[in-house]
Amino acid sequence: MTYWAELVELYEYKVADAVDGRVPRGGRRSLTELRDALLSAPLEPMLLRRMMECDRQYRNLLKSGSVAPVLSRPASAAVPEWSAPARADSPESQSWEELQRMAWHTRLKASLLELAQLWGREPDRTTLRVLYTVQENAERECRSIGTRLAVPAVGDPLVSLHDPEVVTDITVGFADLLLTEEGRLRVRTALSAAHEEPFARHPDEDVMEARIAAAERERLAPEARASLVAALRAQYPQARDPRERPAIREAARQLQRTLDDLLAAAPSATMAGTPSHSILYAQAPQSALPTPDDGKDQLVIHLNGGQAAQWRGMDLRWQPIGNNWQLQFGPHVALLRTDLPASERSTLIGPARAQIRVFISGAYVLLSVDGRPEEDIGRLASKARAIALLLDDNEHYANLRLARAAAQLMRGGSVDTAALGSSSAEKYASAPSETLVAFARKGVEALMSRIQRSAPSNVATGIRMAAEQLGLTDDRAIGLHQALHIATFTPESLPSPAAMTSVQLPHARQFVSVLLGQDPVTLRSGERALTLRLDYKGELAAVLPGHPAATLHDLLVVRVPGLSLLLVRQGTWLAAAALHDAPPPSDPNEHTLPGTLENKSPGYNLSHTMHAPFDTKN
Repeated sequence: MTYWAELVELYEYKVADAVDGRVPRGGRRSLTELRDALLSAPLEPMLLRRMMECDRQYRNLLKSGSVAPVLSRPASAAVPEWSAPARADSPESQSWEELQRMAWHTRLKASLLELAQLWGREPDRTTLRVLYTVQENAERECRSIGTRLAVPAVGDPLVSLHDPEVVTDITVGFADLLLTEEGRLRVRTALSAAHEEPFARHPDEDVMEARIAAAERERLAPEARASLVAALRAQYPQARDPRERPAIREAARQLQRTLDDLLAAAPSATMAGTPSHSILYAQAPQSALPTPDDGKDQLVIHLNGGQAAQWRGMDLRWQPIGNNWQLQFGPHVALLRTDLPASERSTLIGPARAQIRVFISGAYVLLSVDGRPEEDIGRLASKARAIALLLDDNEHYANLRLARAAAQLMRGGSVDTAALGSSSAEKYASAPSETLVAFARKGVEALMSRIQRSAPSNVATGIRMAAEQLGLTDDRAIGLHQALHIATFTPESLPSPAAMTSVQLPHARQFVSVLLGQDPVTLRSGERALTLRLDYKGELAAVLPGHPAATLHDLLVVRVPGLSLLLVRQGTWLAAAALHDAPPPSDPNEHTLPGTLENKSPGYNLSHTMHAPFDTKN
């Protein structure tokens, strides 16, 4: 603080020289550079007021025209912010498009397998029989086999559509044909042929019918006539019932409509190349992604450009093995082969609840979350509530100090009560909001990891012991343990997202789900209005008047006087909730969760940053 106080005092002397008409010592450029440094410095409130008052005098001097403004950097040193994107015919753009097609093909395969289960419940399995015929005839065309297969009859033993494994193989083969334009054309041709002629008429069908009609006109005894007709039928193969054709044609039309809907979402080749800020370690500067976005479901990496990354809490490392790549995700390792067909160049890696699907195209890899989005974003919502609980500044950030004490106790068996006393809350109150949120999140995740490995009773006992040593109530320890337990094991149930651009957040602390698009979204709670919009880097920025803009990756808690805004995001799914500070309930029978955000003091000032890890004494 002494260092910044001296610089503010130096700035006051330089401005005083300029106001008196003298050239400041060091020149006007040194005054401008000092001003730029102080405007972005973590000043304490008293120094910040002195700085703003002196800066107001300097700005009035500039407006009067007595002193010409001086740029802190020469104009010739400016660096252009734009560079040409990768061309559509470049290897990077081609790998990008192939990875997008492979990811779409995986989603297509999952959709077709779900539909196949529904088609398998049809009485005659008509749609499955059409699907089998189309897939088989398209495959025969690929192998230049001229013989076309007719739609099989109901219960044909050679097809075995009652077997789930057979149906899965047929569906996967059908999806693989749709991966290429050539395969899609063959599928459409085979589907049109099945609709035009589901099965051919028997060449002797008319002759057989004529002979049977003639036999029935013979003057014979009924028994003899029946024997004659049976003998005639035995000479000719049994013809299929022509009443099957309308049902097959209707199934073919329904399959065509389903296919059109599925192919409408297929990525198409464009002349624009790769999008801006889309590839980590990209070759083209315009395509380079500065940092991975934890809120997105996909991440594309140029493997030759780096060796490691962290995304959505995952530590990723990779290395080349010949023409292939080895990818490590925590303790899980996968070999990514680049010589396989496109339909086989994907694999699942990771534990069951946090699996990612990996697609490989040359030196480029696409990571896609393979899970239930409603469960993933529900877990983030539960975690956000726990983080907001730690940001409660009531009783000198009692919840945050208690969480740190519990982490120390469960890790080392002792609590540094001197370092975690009420006086230690001063650094929390003066910390920048983003730093404090990151600090609280690290603490929540550390305790959640401890809860997963320990019995709930042991964790509850540890938090109670930590509260006792800090002089905090047992109710606060119970409330903190409950919030952490819910964040660890119980995803919050969220409503389905809907496309909206203006949302009024309810006072009941419930989450509202929004489907994000290209337009900004405004979240309102009382007199507060927070706007979410894409910035120039393609990241989602949360803008609240009077506060610095913050980037929303997967989770963000915005703390303002009287209110905490909880924002969580998975891809285009945004969930937001408002936690208002409220006075204690007047009804003695009405209870709230101990340690929740109630009876808050006004907001905190922005000052120095906190670099200490969560479980240290700093």
